[in-house]
Amino acid sequence: RDDFGFTIRHAMNCDVNGENWPLVDLLLDLGIEGLTMAINTHFGGAPMQRPNVFWWEGPSGRKILAYNGWPYDTGWRFRIGRDAATFEETWWPRVERRLTEIDYPLPVLMVQSFHPFGDNGSAYEPFSRFIDEWNEQCKSPRIVMATPKDWWAAVKEHSHLLPTYRGDWTDYWNFGCISSAREQALNRASRTRLRAADPLAGALLGRSDSSPESTLARSYARYRDQAWHSLHLWDEHTWGADCSIRAPGAEDTAAQWHHKASYAYTARSLSLLLQRDTLAELAQNIPRTRPDDLLVFNALPWPSRAAGIVPPEVASPRGLPEDATAGRHYQDRMPYDHSRLDPNVESSPGQKKLWLEPREVPGFGYAVIPRAELTEWEPGTDFSEDAVVENDSFRLTFNLQRGGISSWHDKRLNHEWVDQSAGYPFNGFVHEQVADPSHIWPRNLMFAMEWLSDEVERLRGWKPEWPVERRGPERVLQHRVYRTPLGHYVLQSLEAPGCVGPLKQSIFLPNAEDYIECESWWDMGLDVHPEATYILYPFNVHGASARLDLGGQPMAVGSDQLPGVCLDYFTVQGWVDLSNEELGVTVAMPENPMVQLGDFHFAHNQAECTLERAMLLGWVTNNYWETNFRAHQPGRVHARYRIQAYSGGFNEL
Repeated sequence: RDDFGFTIRHAMNCDVNGENWPLVDLLLDLGIEGLTMAINTHFGGAPMQRPNVFWWEGPSGRKILAYNGWPYDTGWRFRIGRDAATFEETWWPRVERRLTEIDYPLPVLMVQSFHPFGDNGSAYEPFSRFIDEWNEQCKSPRIVMATPKDWWAAVKEHSHLLPTYRGDWTDYWNFGCISSAREQALNRASRTRLRAADPLAGALLGRSDSSPESTLARSYARYRDQAWHSLHLWDEHTWGADCSIRAPGAEDTAAQWHHKASYAYTARSLSLLLQRDTLAELAQNIPRTRPDDLLVFNALPWPSRAAGIVPPEVASPRGLPEDATAGRHYQDRMPYDHSRLDPNVESSPGQKKLWLEPREVPGFGYAVIPRAELTEWEPGTDFSEDAVVENDSFRLTFNLQRGGISSWHDKRLNHEWVDQSAGYPFNGFVHEQVADPSHIWPRNLMFAMEWLSDEVERLRGWKPEWPVERRGPERVLQHRVYRTPLGHYVLQSLEAPGCVGPLKQSIFLPNAEDYIECESWWDMGLDVHPEATYILYPFNVHGASARLDLGGQPMAVGSDQLPGVCLDYFTVQGWVDLSNEELGVTVAMPENPMVQLGDFHFAHNQAECTLERAMLLGWVTNNYWETNFRAHQPGRVHARYRIQAYSGGFNEL
């Protein structure tokens, strides 16, 4: 609008299978009046009966006009622009039958198309000649080359005939995002840093005595837009080369992957830089009693307890450097950096750690902590191999043969949180793969697209009965329980399928909090056979309902979704809640966005959401997509889930 003076009133999306529910209100706030979707059902699906126009109701109750149209290649497939006889005699009668079958309410229909050379081709001049000649012969239907503005103007005359649907347009395609789980986790962490740094920078740079030549001012002028730009381009749907699965070793595959990955790593570097400079600027304006005082900043808008291992570069007796990351939120970092606790990884027995005891810090505020208040602890000399650990609230029992937790007893509620009938341990690792390694294209066993279908609406190609093999860890190689100043830290090393080297898993049980935090990390190799990995959490919550976070908007699974959208798996912004009217659990997932609920459901193409049991499947990796996404993701993978148990029903506040 600003650059070209256009008045933009309509939005269009092609290919991608869905949009999050809060988009309705965002578009309306931007002055958008209509949204057109042209979904490609390859490894996916479109809701309801296409084509259809409806009022899409957002979380606020406001509505926007939405068109659930055929794919963007439809005009070309109907032979418009290349074969008038076939369009008239074959395809248009099929279209008319389809419109009658679904009781299509409008006298106008929008059909999108593209250049025959593919998705990203230029304008196709023969369309114009075809349409002119067709209309000159007074044939039916009358065809008009139109923009979305023309289309929505025609629809508005009949908008009173349109139904209203409320809920999330849940996407099928985003399971590809965990074909590069490490970079996906990096990008989510970068967003957290930028969201913390931006308001603080705004406050610091908005002071009357702020200098435009300060380090912070220069950083933000030079890098802030680039950081957000890189972060958003990583999240954008186009992931890599179209030959990435067929030819994982090709130069084009490698080049496009590195181009894509560079956005995630650039966003990481710049978000760290901006966070560092923001905290350094804050540190320069806060008085300290001693040179080695620590500054702890809370980037959340509500009070929060900071605690954890203090990085050695911050806790050094030489004092707090002006550019040190002393303001990091220690509680978020505490169990995540396992190398600070595990004496076998980047550490040696006898090396002392410095701990920050729990300290409440006000929302968007800070605390100055003398170094003398830190606690020294030596991890290498303080561990056991106990199968049971407990605090005043919980008692955890570990499986010492196959790994994971066999029991989580809540002393406060006298309740067992682990569903012991599920057949899987709590925090249990599962490796999944197509069970036919000899198939020439094993992904066709999960989904097979009928590209040349004679049906106007291509049928979904999901294969719910695809041959699958699932295995868990075979044995525990090591089990250690560390008694830290903040609570128990239990570390297991396991022999597990799909991992290069050992799988490591940890549980942190704090001394005086009502949560546990579970982590897993392992290395993956170069296998291109379709495979996935999960961390399972079978909860004992009878009759549970599931809710998840969509950009700050709670969504009730099933009831807060449009009919016919994806129910097999979900993309989560921050948390999933499983609860009934008496009790429940909220699972925070800061790095790992994909989940399945109730059971393994990939490719089931469920028409209804039936939560078989209150089980959350943290879906950490897969290489199931057959184009664009990665065929393998060698290297380190990390998963983290913090679980808070509570009594009473769900309360989003």
